[in-house]
This record gives sequence, C-alpha cells and structure tokens, in this order.
Amino acid sequence: MSLAHPAVLASLAAHREQPAEIDPLLELWLRRFVAVSDRALRRTVLREGLESFDDASLIGTLDRLEWMSRQGHERARWMLAELAVNPSVLTELDYERLTDLYVAARDAGFRDVAARFLGSRRSPMAEKPVDNPHVDRSAGERTAAAKTHDRLLLDRLLHDRDPRVISALLSNPRVVERDAIKIAAMRPTAPEVLEAVAAHARWSQNYRVRKALAFNPCSPTPLARQLLRTLLRQDLAALRDSGVLSPDLRADLNLLLAP
Repeated sequence: MSLAHPAVLASLAAHREQPAEIDPLLELWLRRFVAVSDRALRRTVLREGLESFDDASLIGTLDRLEWMSRQGHERARWMLAELAVNPSVLTELDYERLTDLYVAARDAGFRDVAARFLGSRRSPMAEKPVDNPHVDRSAGERTAAAKTHDRLLLDRLLHDRDPRVISALLSNPRVVERDAIKIAAMRPTAPEVLEAVAAHARWSQNYRVRKALAFNPCSPTPLARQLLRTLLRQDLAALRDSGVLSPDLRADLNLLLAP
C-alpha cells in the first residue's frame, strides 16, 4: 500500500491521462523564468514556483517540463539546466515535504521526477582531503591574482581549491572553455569548487562543462543527479560505461536510458 496521500495519487493519475492540462501553469512559470535576466533572480523565480505548487501540481509540472525538454523545447531545456546547476533549490524545501513529494512521485510511477527529491549525499571520493598548492598565499591574494592577464599564473590557479578563487578565475575573460573544462574534470578536488563551476553564470550554460562535471566522481551527488538530466543519450551511455558512478547514480542513469 502506498504511503502517499490518496488525493495526490488521484491527481497524478489524472495527470498521466491528460498531461497537457498542466501546461497553463507551466507556461506561466516559464514566462516568469525567461523574463528575468539576473541569475540570482532566476533562482528566486524557480524557488517561488516550487513553493507555490501543491504536491501533485509540482510533480506534474516537473514531469511535463522534462517531457518538453526531451522534445527540444528551448525554454524547458534552459529551466531544467538551471535546476540542474542549482539542486539546492529543491533540497532546501522542507524535509517532510521533500519526503512526501518523493513518495508520491515514486508510487505514482514518475520515476525521473522522484529522483529529483532524493536526499543529498556527497560522493565518497569528494570526502578525501585535497591539497591546495597555493596555501602560502591568502585567499584574497589568490582571488586578486585570478583577474590577471598572466597566462602562466592563470594556468597555476586552475588547480586552486578555494571556490572563491575559482569563481573569480572563471569570470576572467582570458579563461576559455578548455580551462573551465579542466577545472570541472579535475580530480581529486573539493566539491565546493565543482559547485562553484556549476553555479557560474557563464560556464553553467556550457554543455561540455556540464558534461565534465557529471563525469567527475568528486561532484556532490545532488549536483551530479541533476546534471544527468541535461546530457545527451550518447553521453549518458558513455558515462554508464565509465565506471565512475556511485550505485545511486547508476540507478538514476539506468532509468534515464530505459526505453
């Protein structure tokens, strides 16, 4: 017997029969999201939307959003990518509500949506101590140095383990895609560094950077879990065969690759 509320399950059963009925609610949320240019305000729009929906509407809206993204709808893909690089938007919801949402989505058969509500756990590799080769200089000095035009110094700072330094570095116009990918793919590294890459306004929109984060076993589980949903099918298959995923993430990936 399901632990989810019967009314929520009934609403989700109706959504499965008529998924397009949620479209007016989703369209309003999408319009508000794309109308905001500031990254921090877009996060606020995401959070306000999540908090304003009842449980069935939220699950149905996320399900429809994922369907639209798979169909190539640009705004839906954009919003899902933003949710992927801001997993805390979901995990900061009340714990009891997260549990209710997970159980309802799982028991109603919305497995992809249910995976979004799973609890946060860092990968074992992310817990390993990481040496910082720049500890002889203060974080403030290194952050200032991250704005330099000196290519040799920039190359050294790519290995920094302070997210403040990495954020400043990623904002340097002399930093190019291969630099951002190198930071995103580096291992071992501090999970906070990878979160800084994912949260960066410029580089979080870059597919190859998101792919490097997803392939990095040091990525925090909530971040990796959301990034999986932004990858192309061939890259998901390559990630499955790479052997770097935890059992929890392998289960998520297998669901995404299921016919």
